[in-house]
Amino acid sequence: MRKLPPFLGLLIVFFFLLGLGLANLVYATPSDDPDILARRGQQQAPHQASALPVLTLSKPAGGWTSSMQMGVAGTCSDAEADPIIININGVRYYARNNNGSFSRSFPAGKGKNSIIAECANSAGSSKASVTVDAVIPAIPFKVVLTSDTNSVYTDLHIYEPDNSHVYWADTESASGGIFFLNNDGESFDKAGYGPYMYVHPAPPLGVFRIDTNYWPGGAVQHTLANLDIILDEGLPTETHRRIQIPLARPNETRTLAYVAFVGNRQPAKIFVPSQDNPRDTPAEIQEYMSHEPPREGESEEQSSIDSPAYLIPQDETALRQAVTDVALFQAQRPSPMWHPNQRDCAGLIRFAYRTALEARDTGRIAKLGIPAKLNLPPLSDQARQLFPEFPKIWQTGLDNKGPRFGYFADAETLVGYNFRLKSRNVTTARSGDLLVYQKPMDNDEPFHLMMFASGRADNLAVYHNGVQGDDAQVRVVRISELLESPDPVWIPSSQNPYFLGVYEWNRLRPQNG
Repeated sequence: MRKLPPFLGLLIVFFFLLGLGLANLVYATPSDDPDILARRGQQQAPHQASALPVLTLSKPAGGWTSSMQMGVAGTCSDAEADPIIININGVRYYARNNNGSFSRSFPAGKGKNSIIAECANSAGSSKASVTVDAVIPAIPFKVVLTSDTNSVYTDLHIYEPDNSHVYWADTESASGGIFFLNNDGESFDKAGYGPYMYVHPAPPLGVFRIDTNYWPGGAVQHTLANLDIILDEGLPTETHRRIQIPLARPNETRTLAYVAFVGNRQPAKIFVPSQDNPRDTPAEIQEYMSHEPPREGESEEQSSIDSPAYLIPQDETALRQAVTDVALFQAQRPSPMWHPNQRDCAGLIRFAYRTALEARDTGRIAKLGIPAKLNLPPLSDQARQLFPEFPKIWQTGLDNKGPRFGYFADAETLVGYNFRLKSRNVTTARSGDLLVYQKPMDNDEPFHLMMFASGRADNLAVYHNGVQGDDAQVRVVRISELLESPDPVWIPSSQNPYFLGVYEWNRLRPQNG
């Protein structure tokens, strides 16, 4: 788990937890459980370089182009400085470093295109830049999809208003839509960062649906999908919207956005299901949703898997209180029942939820090290019956029989299979919900989880700080202080690209029904 900034440790909230004062914090170590190592594979030690790399651009040579894609190619003297970062007009892309060289095609925008390539190692970074004038027509509708992880597929699928399906195997539509394959040098449709691109020179009236179908590779099972929607590119009315959505479920298909073209010189309407309020769904898109085509690989079996049974209201209330009380108490004194090898940010979530769900008697409470006066509310037997193999409560994957459950789930698996995105607005959070962060380039442990706790004088976040040794601990911080954090990475705001949003356990009935 990546180390959190020191300031959060200084912001520990000194409060009395239901009459219990916070004592000296007990230190913990991040998980090195063999289950994690088996799932993720051993990570190689970071490459230590003795000299600055040297980057040379061979493409583009500058000047102008009449193509909607530009080839960017060059060399980096350090063959292990991977990936190469390509910045085009402020939009970041990645390219593989293949034994010291890189070659990739990227979208060109009408007019001047500023291209900056960078390779970096532990000794520093090297950059080269060039400007290219793209002499191309204005593009009314462009979609670009990339990911932040190598060796994965985030296939782009476009459904046009007449239900035409445009994707890697069918790259042109009757109405004029064009799909550009994921081009890596001379190879097409290779796993990697992308980009995939779709353009339409004259989009017909109606609703376009933009999906991604996710296929991970090797031990890596997570990525952040980055979708850019550009309307009226090259015109004074040009608008952009970027959508970032985490993907962790193999063969998962997600609808990233809907775009409605309404005519009469009215601007197109964009609706993002994971970010926009359902009450704000445009009427045209509501009508489309009532009869939209099935998603790639979707089946009735998959629909039933994605619709688990929910806790009854009484158990939901008890669970939200119990998980936050258990988590907050770990900041005072970690329970001896919380195994030291499981103490990281995901381990805190697992322990709190498992403890809240289990049946507890006086002896069990004593073993947990939780004072009886904390009065953890019990859940009914019906709650535990939701899980056919209780206490295996965490979905870890899918097989031909349906969902697969286990005792253990790391942060990626919790986000991918067990918690759903509620909103990117922290004001929607309730006790027991998660605040989820991701640093895209931290492929070892990219996610960090905090638990939201309300019902006290201040709304709080409790989390394991994710470090090893004497500095490891469970911390508590006010949400108001997070919102004013001097380190913008940890601000729980939709304006922060590292904050993925508020996530809710998928065994709780969605608030919006």
